[in-house]
Amino acid sequence: MFPGAGYDSNIFLVTGMQPILIDAGSGSGYSRLLNDIEKVTDHISKIILTHCHFDHAGGAAELSKHFNATVFIHERDAAAVRNGLTKETAADVFGCEMPAVDVTILQDKETIDTGEHLLEVIHTPGHTAGGISLFDRVNQILFSGDTVFAEGVGRWDFPTGDLSCLKHSVHKLAELDVSYLYPGHGPCVKGNAKSRIANALMYVEGF
Repeated sequence: MFPGAGYDSNIFLVTGMQPILIDAGSGSGYSRLLNDIEKVTDHISKIILTHCHFDHAGGAAELSKHFNATVFIHERDAAAVRNGLTKETAADVFGCEMPAVDVTILQDKETIDTGEHLLEVIHTPGHTAGGISLFDRVNQILFSGDTVFAEGVGRWDFPTGDLSCLKHSVHKLAELDVSYLYPGHGPCVKGNAKSRIANALMYVEGF
C-alpha cells in the first residue's frame, strides 16, 4: 500500500508474476510514488482503476507510459478517462486537468490473475456509474475503491453518482466473506472487515 497524501487515493501493488497497480493517484506525487514502486518491482503489467475520478486516475497516463502497462477501467467510466474529461473525472474540483490515457474495458465478474492473487471484478456503481471493487476470495481481501471505507461509504453527489445504486453495491459487498478491506482512502481493516461493511450498509440505508 502506498497511502494517499493530501487528496490522493491510496494505491495498492498486488504482487505476483504479473504484478498490478490498483489505482494511480492524481499524479501529483509521481516521482515519490515511482521511487516507492521500484523498490518493490520494476515491472507492472496492468493498472486497474476502481473508477474515473482524478484523485485515482490522474496519474495513470505517466505510470502506464513508464511501465508500458495497460490501463483497465469499467466501460461506464472509460470515456471520461480516455478523453480526459475534466468535469466527469472531477478534476475541476481539484483545479486540475485530467490527462487522457487509452484504456481497456473491464467487465463485471471478469478475473485478473497476477500469478499470486486471483481478483474478481465486481461492478459497484454509486460513487460513479463505472465504479468497481476487486475481491480475492481465497484470501478474503477486498479492494473497495470509494464504494466503502473503514468507516462509511463514498459520496454520491459527483457526476454519475447515485444513492440507490450505492446502497445496492454496498449490500452486494456485505454478502462477501471479507477479512481484509483496502479502500480508496483512509486506513485499511485487517481482520473481520465484514463487520465494517455491515456498519457501512446500515449507515447508507439511513439515507
